[in-house]
Amino acid sequence: MESLAEFIQKKREKAGLSIFGLSNKTNIKPEILEDIESGKELFLSVTQRQQLARVLKCSPQELKAREKDYRFEVINDDIIDDLKRKILNRETNLRCPICGEPLITRIAKMYDLEDNLVLQPKAHCVKCIFQIKE
Repeated sequence: MESLAEFIQKKREKAGLSIFGLSNKTNIKPEILEDIESGKELFLSVTQRQQLARVLKCSPQELKAREKDYRFEVINDDIIDDLKRKILNRETNLRCPICGEPLITRIAKMYDLEDNLVLQPKAHCVKCIFQIKE
């Protein structure tokens, strides 16, 4: 079975739409659609699935069937805390604790109510659903 990315791209092209055309008709940001078609996004929210199905003239179930099958795993808090510390220390080549693939990391700069800078480590896996986003 073709991937979600291949399926959506094929349906979009068959409908004669560009990424921006599909974005306008579905109210899904072009960046998100690009992530879906490039395979970075492996599953859709219910709303995205319904909007895409309506515009691409397929059923939401056809889209759901092509989404990445995933399983939830509880990751030990110590592992998450260690990853956060490594991200804040700007360590590179970090790996996903679920599948072992590379993590995409960044440090978000935020401000608390007293206007103090707070650094938040963020990460997501290139292959599975693992992410640190708190």
